[in-house]
Amino acid sequence: MQVIAPVRKPISNREIRDVFEPSTRQPQQLPKQLPKQLFINGQQPKLQPVAFMFPGQGAQYVNMGLELTHEISTFCDLIDRCSELLKPHLGIDLRHVLYPKQEQTNQATEQLKQTTITQPALFVIEYALAQLWMSWGVRPQAMIGHSIGEYVAACVAGVFSLEDALSLVALRGQMMQQLPGGSMLAVPLPEQEVESLLGQELSLAVINGPSQSVISGPTDAIALLQNQLDQQGLEYRRLHTSHAFHSKMMEPILDSFTNQVKQVSLKPPQIPYLSNVTGTWITAEQAVNPRYWAQHLRQTVRFSQGVQQLLKQPETILLEVGPGRTLSTLTKRHSQKAVEQLVLTSVRHPRQEQSDLSFLLTTVEQLREAGVSVDWDGCYGQTPDQQDIPRHKGQEDDAQKDNSTLVAPDQPQPESSHTFVAPRDDLERQLSKIWENVLGIKSISVTDNFYDLGGDSLLAVRLFADIEKVFQKKLPLASLLMAPTVAQLVNHLRQDQSAAPWSSVVPIQSNGSKPPLFCIHGAGGNILSFRDLARYLGSEQPFYGLQSLGLDGKQTPLTTVEDMARCYLQEIRTIQPNGPYFLSGYCFGSKIALEIAQLLRLDGETVALLALLEPSPVNFSTSENQVPYQRSYSDRLKGLFQRLIHRGFQDVLKQQFLKAVSKLYQSFGISLPQSLQIIKVQEANTFASKNYVAKRYYRDPVTMFLTSERIAQSPELQKGWIELVTGELEIQEISGKHLDDQPGSFLKDPHVELLAQKIRACIDQVIVS
Repeated sequence: MQVIAPVRKPISNREIRDVFEPSTRQPQQLPKQLPKQLFINGQQPKLQPVAFMFPGQGAQYVNMGLELTHEISTFCDLIDRCSELLKPHLGIDLRHVLYPKQEQTNQATEQLKQTTITQPALFVIEYALAQLWMSWGVRPQAMIGHSIGEYVAACVAGVFSLEDALSLVALRGQMMQQLPGGSMLAVPLPEQEVESLLGQELSLAVINGPSQSVISGPTDAIALLQNQLDQQGLEYRRLHTSHAFHSKMMEPILDSFTNQVKQVSLKPPQIPYLSNVTGTWITAEQAVNPRYWAQHLRQTVRFSQGVQQLLKQPETILLEVGPGRTLSTLTKRHSQKAVEQLVLTSVRHPRQEQSDLSFLLTTVEQLREAGVSVDWDGCYGQTPDQQDIPRHKGQEDDAQKDNSTLVAPDQPQPESSHTFVAPRDDLERQLSKIWENVLGIKSISVTDNFYDLGGDSLLAVRLFADIEKVFQKKLPLASLLMAPTVAQLVNHLRQDQSAAPWSSVVPIQSNGSKPPLFCIHGAGGNILSFRDLARYLGSEQPFYGLQSLGLDGKQTPLTTVEDMARCYLQEIRTIQPNGPYFLSGYCFGSKIALEIAQLLRLDGETVALLALLEPSPVNFSTSENQVPYQRSYSDRLKGLFQRLIHRGFQDVLKQQFLKAVSKLYQSFGISLPQSLQIIKVQEANTFASKNYVAKRYYRDPVTMFLTSERIAQSPELQKGWIELVTGELEIQEISGKHLDDQPGSFLKDPHVELLAQKIRACIDQVIVS
């Protein structure tokens, strides 16, 4: 490969074959880069149907499959060939974008967001993976692609030659890129309900599931729809796209694209695949009709109906052939999926820190164990000596270990998010049932991540309340950050949590080379909503959340900001004894962060960063006799009205009812259930916030991150902060809504990624200076 200079010989299929044929090699002689759990003998291979699934735009990331280009010659050669064929169409070497030098990673990331590059890049990776699988004997009996993924399916089926497919994909991306920009919005609604929201400008772009749709159209029209959904209290998610794909905005290029398709040779498919346009099997007439391929870029992507055809045959193994797990996740959530149907992936998700090769070979072994015959003779390459086979980060030297090191069937298996694992005992079955009821999803794997399934802080509260009812055990809410799967959470239930010491400091991400960032809870007291922020800050940024005392039901909640600051600082110093310190706080937590910063300054420590996320208004006075700010009745009515808009009447009414029940419990001295304990913590935090008066000037820099709607509101909200901060006060504008547990929150996708970028830039600037 021209861009990547291999430092070792690619692994041939002969060597990989040897790994899975124990009769030809002893366990202690196995290549060291392969995970130990692969070496347990599978059942006798038999004919088992496999369907390929090719993902669409949004699945791409820089360095996808990078290790495979070093290690597997078949994959590497196909990337080279496709990149050379694309040069005259793209005007660049695609390998420079797929696998850039380290100093060019940011530039490549931005390039890979451009439709002109994204679509060819995805096609190349998916086509190379498909050919690799087929060279290993894993041949699809059926296929489905998502949008641009259908071009890969068509090419593999013989509708296009590789040269023609690449030229059309490149042209398709270029023509789309030249159109006016637009936006796309994912909503948890069925097709019939979406139709009533569209009006004249919007289009139903994608149907990903029975109640998972994507709406596409002009950005202004999408913004109006978002406001409408906010008023109705409906969830939505703005997608990271530059254009309104599969909408009316694509119509200006349909005729031109049709004429371009007429210039290539189209042949009937030799392998059945499903049409995005119809949601059922492609016909020969459709596949060879240029007009079909023009309509394909305009019409709704009916992935849900298409994959439902594959789900009618539970014995068919569904294999995602592309980067990440987008289609696998959608398929697992589909209401028609049978529990026993196997869904696998080929390439790791970008946030999975795992070897590309071991990930792929894990899937190979899962296919073999399911009965798929793998034939290595179709591959080529020289067999390297044993010492030439690379070893990967974090692996032990197994050469001197005997068979006792192999993972036995009755030992805990390494958990994997890309395969279905059914509950293995009564405890897992009970907990899985609770997850299914709370999340509204059936057939949840015990290795599925709560957050990947759509879980958030509100659903977490419901989840733990139901766990308490069924198991009579109170688990800390923060345990979901460290144990986000059924299998992991079961271990917490089996342990005696009553003996576990309480800590306000929770390591959401403890590793990394940068100074740790400590972020303090809002009025709700819990820190579950910080998970995505920590994730987007990157693997090099240690991130600790601080949660309220009292959430466990054993501690008495603190009722003053000053007490909270002293308590939290003591725990922070167990993690970082000396400065410089990087502090942050959300809403009410900003007041605590300020007080901690003041205490540190009095101790002669340096606070390198004080980042306030949507801080609540603060009352400032240097007078010792200052009375805390008291809200007028008009302010209280205004606040109630705002809560009704954001949360809805039923939610606010329920909150008030729970407060009343909580007081009733306390009056009789009865131990509070966890859901009511949370209410008690919220009331203590609200009391502390109302009665806090900042009494010292803050002379160091402060950065405030405010949403656009907050900036547009009365400047009175920031008045106290402006008065007390005598150092540089920088206000950075962010997108999203204020509340952390509601649709459109600035702490949720897509808004949280922008926030993380801005915070990361602040931290990097401080480190450099």
